[in-house]
Amino acid sequence: MSKILELIGFALIGGTIYSFLGMTNDPLRWPVFWGCAGGALAIIIYNRAKRKQKQA
Repeated sequence: MSKILELIGFALIGGTIYSFLGMTNDPLRWPVFWGCAGGALAIIIYNRAKRKQKQA
């Protein structure tokens, strides 16, 4: 499961970078950027919570 989340996270980070740099005049630029950034952040928070739960 963690490897799948890593791959999804890398894809979301790639989407964030692409939407920030590549989609210059596209109206979908900012929703894609914030969606990908929010998804990557959610995966990071989930992994940290799981790691804390494992240690306790």
